[in-house]
Amino acid sequence: MEGWEKTRKWLFDMEDTNIKIASHRGKFSSSVIENTSLAFLAAIGEGADMVEMDLDLTRDGILVGHHDKTMKRFFFVDREISDYTWQEIRQMSLYNYVGEVNVTGLETFEDILKSLKDKTILALDKCWDHWDQVYEELAEADMVKQAIFKFPVKNKQAAEWAAAHKDCMFIPMVKDAEYLKDIEKLREKALIPAVEIVPQSPEDGIFADSAFAWIKERHMKVWCNSLSLAKRLVYGAGYDDLRSLTQGGDQGWGILAAKGVDIIQTDWPMETDAYLRAIHRRG
Repeated sequence: MEGWEKTRKWLFDMEDTNIKIASHRGKFSSSVIENTSLAFLAAIGEGADMVEMDLDLTRDGILVGHHDKTMKRFFFVDREISDYTWQEIRQMSLYNYVGEVNVTGLETFEDILKSLKDKTILALDKCWDHWDQVYEELAEADMVKQAIFKFPVKNKQAAEWAAAHKDCMFIPMVKDAEYLKDIEKLREKALIPAVEIVPQSPEDGIFADSAFAWIKERHMKVWCNSLSLAKRLVYGAGYDDLRSLTQGGDQGWGILAAKGVDIIQTDWPMETDAYLRAIHRRG
C-alpha cells in the first residue's frame, strides 16, 4: 500500500489518534517557489503527509500553481494570472523571496501531478472556481482518489459541486460553529472525512470542546492551520507556528494536539513532525 493510500485510509479511521501533517503550499524559501513540485517534494521529504496547494487559470486555460489574486508579489505586476497566456507568463521574470529574479517560474498543474503521482495526498485549496478542469486533469492522471477538495462551507456553488461528485473527498472550512449545521446537510450528499476549523481565539465557538465533539461524533477528523503569516492574521486560535518555534512546541502544536486536532497544516513540516514524534503522536 502506497503512503498516500495509508493516509487516505487513516482519514476514515477514528480509532487512529496519530496526527497527520499538511504542508502549506509545500516547503519553500529563497529560490524554491511555493505551489511547485520542488516545494511539495521537499515537504514530503520533511515528513508531510499531505500537501496543500492553490491553482489559478491562465487566459488560455492552463491551470498553474499560484495563490494570490494578483501577480504583484512574484512578478511585480498588479494584474491577474487570467490576463496572460501560459507562454507569456513563462517569459516573465519571477522574483523570489529575496527579491531576485528566480531561475525557475510557476508550474502547470499537469506537471505537478506528474511529480506527485502515488506520493502524497493533495489538499486542493484556492481553486474552487476551476473545479471542473481540476477534476478533469485529476481523472486523466488517475489521481482523483489522491485529492481532497477544500472550500468555505458557505460557498453554495462548491457545496452543490461536491454533492454531484461522489468519487471525490471534501473538507469544508468553518469559522463559526453556527455553520456546522451546513456540514450536517452536506454529509448526506458528499464524502467528508474532515472539517477544517478556523479559530482566531481560544474562546471561539469553533474551538470549543463541544465543536470538536460534534465533528468527531460524526466520524470526521479535525483539520486546523497553525500558520503565522502576518500580524493581522491569526490561525489555530493563536497556537501557531511562530509560538511553537519561539516558546516550544508545547505552547503551540502541543495545545492543538491536546485539544483534539487530527491534521495540522504548517509551514514547518520537519519541526512539527519532530515535535509530534517526541510526544508520541506520530506513528
